Amino acid sequence: MPELQQKSFQRQVAFKVSISNILNSNFEKDENLSGYIRLNDKIISRVNLMVTVVVKSEQSQNYASLLVDDGTGKILLRNFENIDAFSKVDVGDFILIIGKLREFNGEKYILPEALKKLNNIEWINVRRLELKKINYVNDNTESKNKNSNLAEEVFADTYDIIYSLIKNLDSGNGVFVDDVIKKSDIAETEKIITKLLESGNIFEVIPGKLKVLE
Repeated sequence: MPELQQKSFQRQVAFKVSISNILNSNFEKDENLSGYIRLNDKIISRVNLMVTVVVKSEQSQNYASLLVDDGTGKILLRNFENIDAFSKVDVGDFILIIGKLREFNGEKYILPEALKKLNNIEWINVRRLELKKINYVNDNTESKNKNSNLAEEVFADTYDIIYSLIKNLDSGNGVFVDDVIKKSDIAETEKIITKLLESGNIFEVIPGKLKVLE
């Protein structure tokens, strides 16, 4: 695992989670923590994520931001202390983030403490296996898993077709969603693409442009 250059901060454990774990959990506060979520028996206020940058916002005078995606969901990174914090990061970059969970106006985001660009996207396979082994569960997960399992049964026979289509249409830089839909004879192609993104089998190199994870 690449080494991280981290600035000084309170060293609570940075848990390896998925973005969906964060988004599907209630954000709580107490006197000792600025904010946290509960997964299994753990109170999580710092997270360790492997993500792809999908949107890089223009710098403002107040903060810098990135929208990132790990195949299970999207979340914002915001840096209020250093507006140049993301100057060396571009859309499509695969990065490792360690940061604190925060919430404003009901929207969860991450205050990054360390960021490292990763050159080998195979790390995401390692992370997926790690998260599968951990198998986080929260109050909202059971019903979501039931819906997910039902959707997988409906689309099971067509997943491989759409996955292969995306792979074959990609000349190296990804393929646009609209092009996949045009080339597909399957009526539910857009829904299948959404499920493939959620499962992490494909990802967006930029918004609306897909690549398979091999």
